[in-house]
Amino acid sequence: MASPQEIQERFLERLERRAKFLVTVERSGMGIYMPSEERQRVRLLEGLARAVARPSELPHLTAETVKAATARLNEIFEVMQKHLPHDVQYRNRIHRDW
Repeated sequence: MASPQEIQERFLERLERRAKFLVTVERSGMGIYMPSEERQRVRLLEGLARAVARPSELPHLTAETVKAATARLNEIFEVMQKHLPHDVQYRNRIHRDW
């Protein structure tokens, strides 16, 4: 059985691997829309960080570890926001001939 410290280190390493993929997405000029409301944004980022963790790891993760993971994801998503148009809803209204 791994110690709680090892579990947290594995979680953060797995999160960094996911972060590398997200950075690649950002470098290719794409972005993921984040809600403008701060509480909703934090809740979604915490949910994403917890989704990266394995179910057996969740009880061993400390609040500080989840907060660090959330901060790392927030860093990446904030950089992505510059790739989105200013008025996302207006730009997403594309008239198509179905």
